[in-house]
Formats: sequence, C-alpha cells, structure tokens
Amino acid sequence: MGFGPNLMRSRRIEFEDCCLDLDSLELTRGGAVQAIEPQVFDLIRYFAESDRRLLSRDDLIDGVWGGRIVSDAAISTRINMARRALGDDGKAQRIIKTVPRRGFRFVPESRSTASEEPPAMATASPGSGGNPKLPSRPSIVVMPIECISDNAETRQLAQGLRIDIQNALVKASGLFLIAAGSAAAVSDCSAKDAAQILGVQYVLQGQVRRAGTLVRYTAQLVDTGAGNIVWSEQYDRQFSEAFEFPDNVVSDVLTSMNVKLVSGEEARIWHKTLSDLKSLEVFYRGIDNFFLMTKDSLTSARRDFERVAQHHPDLALGPTWVALTYWYEYQRGWADSLEDAHLQARDWAEKAVECEDFDGQAHTVLSHVYLLEQEFDKALEAGRIAVQTRPNCAHANGFLSNVLHYCGNDTEALRHINLAIRYAPMHPPLFDYILAAVSRACGAFDEATNAAEAALRANPTDLATIAILAALASEQGQRQLAADYFKKLLAIVPEFSPSRYAEHQPYRDRSTVRDIARQLEFAAKEYLKR
Repeated sequence: MGFGPNLMRSRRIEFEDCCLDLDSLELTRGGAVQAIEPQVFDLIRYFAESDRRLLSRDDLIDGVWGGRIVSDAAISTRINMARRALGDDGKAQRIIKTVPRRGFRFVPESRSTASEEPPAMATASPGSGGNPKLPSRPSIVVMPIECISDNAETRQLAQGLRIDIQNALVKASGLFLIAAGSAAAVSDCSAKDAAQILGVQYVLQGQVRRAGTLVRYTAQLVDTGAGNIVWSEQYDRQFSEAFEFPDNVVSDVLTSMNVKLVSGEEARIWHKTLSDLKSLEVFYRGIDNFFLMTKDSLTSARRDFERVAQHHPDLALGPTWVALTYWYEYQRGWADSLEDAHLQARDWAEKAVECEDFDGQAHTVLSHVYLLEQEFDKALEAGRIAVQTRPNCAHANGFLSNVLHYCGNDTEALRHINLAIRYAPMHPPLFDYILAAVSRACGAFDEATNAAEAALRANPTDLATIAILAALASEQGQRQLAADYFKKLLAIVPEFSPSRYAEHQPYRDRSTVRDIARQLEFAAKEYLKR
C-alpha cells in the first residue's frame, strides 16, 4: 500500500517527442498539447506502460475498458485516434504496430519521470497564497454575468446563461475550465486578480440587460497574460431567442482561444436545448433557485425542472436537473426521507442517461448512487462516462475518484481528485476528504493528514473526516491523538461503534473494512485508557 512521499509528485511518461502527464492527464507532442478524448489518453498510457510486450484485444479490453463488452470497430477507432495524436498512422505503424491475428505492440522505449515539485494544489480561499500554476492547455474562468437590469427575471436569465456556457465549455477536452463555484468566489476581483488566484490565462466576463422582450448580452474575453481584450461582442435578441446566446458565445470563445474540438465533442457541446420562451423562463428560474442551495430553494427548483421534463420528454435537461435536486437533498440530509431521495435521484438520472443528448451530470449522480448500492461495476462505468463527457468537470472527476477509491484503484483515483481540486481551487471539503482517503490508502500519511485536517477546518463536525483522522493517528502509533479524535467521534455520535461504522463503508474489498475497524478500535482502546 505504500508509494511513499514521492506519490504526490508530478509523474510523466516520455517517448520520442511525446510526453504523457499522468497528473494533468495531458498528451504533448513536440511541446504542443494534443486534444484527445480521455479514453484515448488511457489507451496510450496502457500501451506506454506495457514494456513493449504484445497486447491482445482482450488485454486492451481489460486494461482500458475495464472488461466491458467492446466491439472490434470501437477498439480500432480508438487505436487510430491514438496513432493520429502520436503522429503515427496505420500505414507507418511507427509507434503502435499491429501484429496480424495476435494484437498490438508499442514500439518505442518509454521512460517514467517524476518532477521534484508537487502538482499545483488548491488554495483554500482567495488570497490565501500558493496560487496554482498555469495549465499547459488554454485555461479560462467564466465569471458570473453582471445584471444591469435590477429585476428577478434578468437575474435568472444571467444565471441561466452562465450555467449554459459553463456546461458547454466543460465538455471541451482541449480547454482547462475552472468550476463555477470557484468563479463565484472571486466574483468581486478584477480579471487579472481572479486569473492569478485561480491559475488561468483567460477570463470571460459578461453583462446582461433586459428591456421588455429585448435582451442585450455583452461579453468580452480577457487575456490576462497579455493584458488585453482578445474578443468582445454585443448580442441583441428577443428574449424568445435568448437560447442562441450560449452557442454564439461558446463558438467565439473557442475560436479566440484556438481550441480545437476532438471527435464527438462538437455534437455534445451544441446539443438540443430549449427553444420556446415559456420553457426557457421556467428552466432559468429553476437554475436560479437551484444555486441558492437551500432546502426550500431545491424544492422550488425541482418543480420547475419537472415541468421542463413534462413538456420536453425527449430532452435530458429536465430529468438531469430533477435528479440533481434529489441528489443534493440526499447528500445534505435535507430530505424528509433519505431513502426516497436516493431512489428518486437514481430513477430520474436513469431517465436522463437514456436520452440522446445526455450531458454527463446524471452519470455523476448514478456513479454515487450505484456506489452506495455496492453496484461497483455500474458505478465505475457511470463515473467514467461522466468524465469522458465532461472532462473539465470538477464534480465528475471528484466523484469518479471516490468510486475508484472504494473499488481499490487508488493510483487512478489520485489523478482524478487532484484534477478535481485543480478545476475547483475553492472546492468543497468533500474533495479534501476524498484526497485524504485516497492518500491514506496509498500510504502517503502526511498528505492524507494534511487533506483531512483541511476538510475538518471547513466542516468541524463531519464524522467521516474525524474517523479517518483517528485511523491515521492509530496507524502511525499516535496514541494520544487517536484517543482525542475518538473522543470527538463520541461527542457527535455517543453510541459510535468502530465495527458498525466500518461495515457501512461501501468498499469492494471487505478486508479494507476490517482494517478501518481495527484502526478505530485501537483509537477506542486508547480513549478508554484515560
């Protein structure tokens, strides 16, 4: 279980003029970042780590697709995409060689390296120091849209437009996008200060004004590195045509940043959306209520999203956001019945993923729900689809990391939680907890303790965080500290039982459950010695 202190360093695999960065999940060739799908990255990595041995199609299915049923055509398509990204092709086969009727071989020698600097991690809050480094991909934050007209309808329009733009850009793998929550945390900062705090180059700013049925949306893209505005535009539309704004803005932004879309992304980004005035108003009102994030506001938002689902049964939009309301109610303990919220989240999310225009958010919900139900293969599949669809999404990466951890794949889990934290520098304490759990499983106790302490500072009564700190103290023989943390557990749950707590953790390998129970029982004994 121990990778030692080098675990958190930036790791790369280099061959010829190519470099795979295993922390940022980027491929560069000749120093230029290649826009590829996440699964193609995984395929190239699997080849590069194969030590030049012959790989059959079954090997690829097990190593890249997790044993799922995959057609020969799908494998061939991914191999061709990998070859193109590496500057290779089916005729030359300079890097990936086909061995007829036997499989494939990775030709060049590869070498693994680890930099002496750890990957850029999150700052806890604006101005706390340690600003993240610029990613190698073009990087951007979409700031909250300023409302010029002071009324609820315009505010709802501004919030809805921002989320639509965010949800489109999050699917572009050639882009690095900061999470909406972190963008909101620096909304009072100048473009330059926001970019520095979040570690990005570009800042998208906007204003919206509404007068009757006429809407004016003004946007500008600031290159904070060069210190100038690289693009600006003013759009005047009837409100009934406001659904066109996000597509216009996203297209212009991607062009201005010279971001190229890989195969399949164009269809995902410009998907079907609401085009009738009433449904658009209802949806944007629901979005506004959703992000107020209270028990009552989620209930109000759900009513609007259910109306959208009823009037547009062919779209994933309504079911996706209904599922999200139930999911957040469940996570935050706001539901009158947690069991009912769990089931409703699953049912609505399953409806959403059956729609042609699914956007990956419902898959993130399902990855968590299936994990709780210990449907491990389904949880992994849903989580991977979420990240493939939304490669820039902090929540998709964070919850996939959580699923991977519970399924025992902590090396991959570490990559995804680090990505989630980088996408969301002002991230929820849950991300720190996941990082702590993954690091502990990898034997990186110092990193695990630091992450768990950060989670505890943000949420001092979180039972899971205190439990992992107690387990960490026990593992390191810190008897007094283990007893102190166990005392905190009893203060929250007076009847706390190490075995019962551990048994409820959805680990695929039940020996992990026994290990957690053993560490917590050690802490309990130290507490009882007092």
